Amino acid sequence: MLSLLEKDMISIIRSSLDGSVPNVSEDFDWEWAYNFAKDMQIIPLVCYGMEKLPNAFSTIEAKKFLKSTISYSFFSECQDSEIESVLEAFDKEKIEYVRLKGTTIKKLYPRPEMRLMSDADILIRAEQYELFKAIMIELGYKETVESDHEYVWSKDSFCIELHKRLIPSYNKDYYEYFGDGWRLAKPKAEKPNEYEMSSEDTFIYLFTHFAKHYRDAGIGIKHLTDFYVYLKHHDDLDWSYIEIELKKLQLYEFWLTTENVINVWFGSQECDEKSAFVTHKIFSGTAYGTYEARVLSEGVKISKTTKHVRAKRFWKGVFPPYKDLKQRFKFLKKLPILLPLAWLCHWVSVIFNPKRIARKKKDFESISQENIKSYQDELNYVGLDFNFE
Repeated sequence: MLSLLEKDMISIIRSSLDGSVPNVSEDFDWEWAYNFAKDMQIIPLVCYGMEKLPNAFSTIEAKKFLKSTISYSFFSECQDSEIESVLEAFDKEKIEYVRLKGTTIKKLYPRPEMRLMSDADILIRAEQYELFKAIMIELGYKETVESDHEYVWSKDSFCIELHKRLIPSYNKDYYEYFGDGWRLAKPKAEKPNEYEMSSEDTFIYLFTHFAKHYRDAGIGIKHLTDFYVYLKHHDDLDWSYIEIELKKLQLYEFWLTTENVINVWFGSQECDEKSAFVTHKIFSGTAYGTYEARVLSEGVKISKTTKHVRAKRFWKGVFPPYKDLKQRFKFLKKLPILLPLAWLCHWVSVIFNPKRIARKKKDFESISQENIKSYQDELNYVGLDFNFE
C-alpha cells in the first residue's frame, strides 16, 4: 500500500486544494519534501497546504518553501500577463487560436501559482503560421525549435508553444482520433477568433494527453491534481458521451484506474493494489516521468513493428531520420539533400562527447526483451497500450 511519506505528501496536497488540515507525521522529512516538490514543480501547491500546520515554517528546510513560493508567485503573475499580451496581439489581427492545458486549468486552482507552467500551450492553424511568426518576432520572441506538433518560441524566461496539432502524429492511435484538433473547437461568442472545446472534449483531450505522458515516460503530481480541480469545477459533464469517446480511444479502462487514484488521494476511497502501483510510479519520477521510462517506452513502440528492437534502435542512433535531424540542423529544411552531411555532424557530436556515448550504451543495454516485456505488462496492468501496428 502507500508509504507513510506518500500519505503525508498527499495529505498536504489535498489540504491546499480543499482547505482541510493536513495529517503529517512528526518526523516528516521536509528536506526530501522540498527537493521532491521542486522536481514535481509543485512547491506553491505544497506550501499552501503546509501553512495550515502549527509552526509550519519554523525549520530552515520548511522556510525554503515560503521563499520559493514568493518567487514562483511573481513569475506566475508575470507569465500570465505575458500570455495575455501575446493573445491580445492575436486578437488584434483576428488570428484564430485555442488555449490549451495549463493556460486554462491554472485559473481553476484556488491560487493560480499552485499550477506552475514551464510553458504556455496554444493551438493555432498551421496555415496561418506566417502571421503568428510576424507577431511573435514583433513581441520580442525567438523561435527556438520546431517539433512534430509545435513551434517553440521563447523570450527571457518565458516560453510559448504554438501547437500545429493537439497530439503528435507519431502517437498514431491518439492522433487518428484528434487530427489537428480543430474539428472539436468552436468560436467563443464574446471573442470569435478565440476558439474553445466543450467541457467534455476538453476533459477527453486532457486525459489523452495524460495517458500519452504516462505511457511515454511517466507523469507528475500536477497531472493528477489537474483532474481533481477540473472535475470539481465541471460537475455536470456528460459522462455517457465521455465514456463512448474514451472507449474509441481505448482509454476507458485507464480512466477507471485513474479515477480510483483520484478518489484515493482526494476522497475517502480505500487504496487498492492498482492505485498504490500508480501512486508509486508517480512518486518515483519527476514532473514528466523519467528518462529510463522514455527509453523503455520507445522499445515497446518499436517492438510493435519488429522483434529486432536493439538493431532498429542502434541504426536509428547511427542514422537519425530527417524529421529528427532537421530540428538540430536548420539547413536541412531548405536542403534535405544534405542529410548525409547532417549525419556526419551528428557522428562528430557523439564521438567527442564521452558522457553521451556512455548514456547511449546504457540505453542500448536497457532495451532487453525482458525489460520491454516488463514495461509492456505494467502499461497493460493499468489499462494502457500502444494501439498501433
